[in-house]
Amino acid sequence: MRENLRLPAAIGKGAFANASAHHAKLITYGVALVGPFGSAGAQFLLSFLLLRIWSPDDFGRFSFLLIASQFTWGIWSALFCAPLPQYVTNAAHRQVVRGIFACCLAGALACGLLFVGITQALVGHFGTALVFGAYTAIALLRWLARAHAYALTFRFRTTLSDLIYTAFLLGGCGQAMVSGSISLTGAGGWLLLASLAGLLPFGRAWARQQFIRVRKRDILAYGTVWKAHARWSLLGVVTTEATANAHTYLVTLLRGPAAFAPLAASSLLIRPITVVMNALTEFERPQMARLIANDDRAGTRRSVRFFRAMLVLSWAGTLAAALALVALRPGWIFPSRYDLTELRWAAALWMAVALIRLLRMPESTLLQSAGAFRPLAFASIWSCGISIALVLCLLLLGGPVWSIIGALCGEIAFALFIWRQTQQWRRSMDDQSLNRDDPDRARMPCP
Repeated sequence: MRENLRLPAAIGKGAFANASAHHAKLITYGVALVGPFGSAGAQFLLSFLLLRIWSPDDFGRFSFLLIASQFTWGIWSALFCAPLPQYVTNAAHRQVVRGIFACCLAGALACGLLFVGITQALVGHFGTALVFGAYTAIALLRWLARAHAYALTFRFRTTLSDLIYTAFLLGGCGQAMVSGSISLTGAGGWLLLASLAGLLPFGRAWARQQFIRVRKRDILAYGTVWKAHARWSLLGVVTTEATANAHTYLVTLLRGPAAFAPLAASSLLIRPITVVMNALTEFERPQMARLIANDDRAGTRRSVRFFRAMLVLSWAGTLAAALALVALRPGWIFPSRYDLTELRWAAALWMAVALIRLLRMPESTLLQSAGAFRPLAFASIWSCGISIALVLCLLLLGGPVWSIIGALCGEIAFALFIWRQTQQWRRSMDDQSLNRDDPDRARMPCP
């Protein structure tokens, strides 16, 4: 009888513990989102002002350069940021970590030069090209510095870096509002200054790691990362980018920057959920890696469920705000020179794309944390082919806005493959756990 009387108390304690754990995770999520939301909000404000100040042609050029530079962030996540948590906490892998930083520095310089050429070809102004090239290189160094701070659990440094970045971008927004105009070079200059200032919180230890302790021979140590993870994750990122942004490159190439401008303008409405997805992925990846290393499968499942719940809530909030703006006050965002019907259709399609993307994001992050980059790559290869083919057909037959449907179909295919690969990975982990618990089972011949 006494045992029965104690049972509700035990249940209550367990429920209280679970509630406390969720409350603590909500607080850490909030801290993780402060910086990215601030920087994305400032970038959104800058894009919003440029949308109203510039012609569609100039806004299309700027948006294309911004999306292309953010594509390099995805490449950096694949090559360096995603594998980093698996090496940075192990003293035996110090040379591998130095190899990651050495290759990051060399790659950032190469990407900077590449963007000088891309901007020169698109804009035709060498000063602007130099500014965007420098911004791309510095932004890539900051991207790895953020991941390094997360891996070492120095989350405050990452948050402070994002807040400083935000402050400088807001300075650029203030200049644009006061003067009523800003050049493409000026907008790129504020992005460059914000990225440079955003490096300061990472301190001397990071600067020594990134610039002073780098040796040419360290680049060879990166081969371990390349063979184990990076080659597959790079293939996955490139094909994922083609799945998500094939319309960006095809519309700009075939129809010009002005035709891409409405797509870029309507995509501003889903910027909040995009920020949440990117920020929480960077935050959750090292957390999941630790859970997997400790073989905490129950904790991993809870992390995936909680991650998805936060993403769905963020999407719902973004949808409500977007509906209110588009239905009641579209003029607050979109200038009259844009076709409002076209923008509404594009915004609806972007919302659908964001929903499918966030539903598969927890499993995608889980596979990255486990180092399962090969199945991720195969999943994105299939979705990439579907997306590019449909985007091209819809662009030629229906126009730029309807090309987003091609990206949506690619995201659906990607999600289906990711969920399937995750189930296979979990079964594999369960089999390995059973073999560890029962050595005789591992030696039994397969039926």
